[in-house]
Amino acid sequence: MKITKFEHSCVLVEDGQFCFLIDPGIQAWNFGGIELSNLPKLDAVIATHKHGDHLAKPFVEALVGKFPDAQWIAASDAHEALRAYGVAKLTNESVDGFTVTEMDHAEVEPFGNNCKNLRVDYQDKLSIVGDTLDISASKDILLLPVQAPWGTTVMALDKALQLAPKYVIPVHDWMWNQQWKDSVYSRFADSLSQKNTKFIVIENNKPVDIDL
Repeated sequence: MKITKFEHSCVLVEDGQFCFLIDPGIQAWNFGGIELSNLPKLDAVIATHKHGDHLAKPFVEALVGKFPDAQWIAASDAHEALRAYGVAKLTNESVDGFTVTEMDHAEVEPFGNNCKNLRVDYQDKLSIVGDTLDISASKDILLLPVQAPWGTTVMALDKALQLAPKYVIPVHDWMWNQQWKDSVYSRFADSLSQKNTKFIVIENNKPVDIDL
């Protein structure tokens, strides 16, 4: 499996000939260095929830223009906006290859507005949790949100240690400068190694191959 991180929580997954993109948010669109012409054909796009750092109108419209037949998997309260942006194939339910569970976004008021959030498992390979740490299991690879108004880095590390997947990839980290990422992620790697979990930091636009 090849995984490319663009910025924040936007991740491209290539599993053989099957490809999907996760959380096309505004940080990824503005700062991720994404060249749509370089993306492989997308079979699916996952939008875990409707907050702008996970779902951005210009990014969605560009994806719809290039990949009109892609299956979109999105939280139910994002559907109206997505249809207005031109998305045709849209669900918040499980489809081939994806097990989808809709839940509440982690509590964020009064900082922001609450919404629905999707937890999506891709086969037995990858867990996508969006903006929540309210999970009790993980597939081999966990995309872990490491910092947010609704959570802390300690909470994220504790959850990863509890679940002990084979691999943890940090996401939701656009707000950190590189020096702080280097410091925090070295501590994540040290702690998770005690659970035989490999912590993989993916630099923007630099694909990583993971052997499952």
